[in-house]
Amino acid sequence: MTAWLSLLAMLSGTGAAALFYLASPQQQWRAAGPWPARQRWWPGCLCALLSLIVMTRLLAPKEAAFAWCVLLMFGGSVAPFLGAWRARAGKSG
Repeated sequence: MTAWLSLLAMLSGTGAAALFYLASPQQQWRAAGPWPARQRWWPGCLCALLSLIVMTRLLAPKEAAFAWCVLLMFGGSVAPFLGAWRARAGKSG
């Protein structure tokens, strides 16, 4: 059960970082630009909250908050590089 909760926390945190990146006006994952919705950051907030809640079930509160922040920062740091790679690969092909 703990492994499934860990996987859920990791996937929802990574999904939150990806959704936050997709909501950014400078994102390069979608050729059409950012999501057209007015408050497009809500899905990312919900995924991030789910990830934090699950992590607090697995870890002590301070450790859960630290792991959650590290996960979101890592996802937020990797997303622009993947976007640039996708944009570059799209131009060459």
